[in-house]
Amino acid sequence: MILVVTQSFLPDVGGTQQYLTGLADAFAARGHAIEVFCRKTSRSAAKAFDATRSYAIHRYGGIRIIRQLRVAAAIARRVRQGDVMVIVADSWKSLELLDRSKLKGVRIVCIAHGNEYLTHSAVKAGRLRRSLAKADVVAANSRFTAGLAHAFAGSVPVEVVLPGIMAPGEAREAVAAAPQGERLLCIARLEPRKGIDQIIRALAELQADYPQVVLDIVGKGEDKDRLIALAEQLGVTGRVHFHGYVSDARKAELIRQARVFVLPNRREHGSVEGFGIVFLEAAAYGVPSIAGKDGGVGDAVIDGETGLIVDGEDVATLTAGLRRLLSDEALRQRMGAKAQTRFWSEFVWHAAVTRFETVLNTGQKTGDEI
Repeated sequence: MILVVTQSFLPDVGGTQQYLTGLADAFAARGHAIEVFCRKTSRSAAKAFDATRSYAIHRYGGIRIIRQLRVAAAIARRVRQGDVMVIVADSWKSLELLDRSKLKGVRIVCIAHGNEYLTHSAVKAGRLRRSLAKADVVAANSRFTAGLAHAFAGSVPVEVVLPGIMAPGEAREAVAAAPQGERLLCIARLEPRKGIDQIIRALAELQADYPQVVLDIVGKGEDKDRLIALAEQLGVTGRVHFHGYVSDARKAELIRQARVFVLPNRREHGSVEGFGIVFLEAAAYGVPSIAGKDGGVGDAVIDGETGLIVDGEDVATLTAGLRRLLSDEALRQRMGAKAQTRFWSEFVWHAAVTRFETVLNTGQKTGDEI
């Protein structure tokens, strides 16, 4: 029996929700007995969603501290019933109030995402160390994240376990995207660390040679007004399209139409990209990516093979990368094909779940212990 303890689960919206739900679904599909303990969401939405799953989902409401105490007590009761072998926690926060003395004989795995380990607070650092001390292994989503987590893990091993992703409904293995025109695509929360401002600057630089190139931006966020003003200042307003949130079908359409997916992420105010699931979404359709070098995206995009990694702080290197892929269609197609092959062989959940099984069930190493 595997217990998945998470603050984030569908039908709530978000990348972590997709990640943990995908992992739970993959465990179930492999024949593992599992139960999920998570935060309560809209009653009607949760009831409808839970009915579609083959495993039990226990949802808890209330203010955070009360909810965490209720979950901790429920897990202790479930462990006393017997047959629980593994607890998977979505982050250190889901371990914080668990009583390790009541979980003897149970292997505990804590997933690490990246940003949660960027702290200059001695208080938070202490909480991190105490929580991770309850784990048997930390499963980091990238080599970068593993390096951050190692500073707080003490004697607890940190393993690199690259995440999986639910295959986008419209994507098909070995069926490449069919770009329409000269379209660039960015899917991200509109915040400075995503580097969308640099894409707009690069678009302006490319205007003379590539007047037909347009940029589609999917997502919302507090940076929108600044980005709109920047596009106006640089004279590219008509070539930058802000779509906001879109349906899955519309997102799939935009990805299929794109020549290049662009997200030149950078570190900003203690926030960084721990991995970059969105690059895999583009890869599923055979669209190559241009990514920033900061954080863990080097495990999501292989520089020179499935896309290009550039300095997100330097618009000149981003512009050069875009120029390279826009001017060399054979290269663009070759990188897109490699990205797509890698997605379907390594990151779709039925393939990715085996990486988790290695550390969850056997305690063996994945080959990347930090």
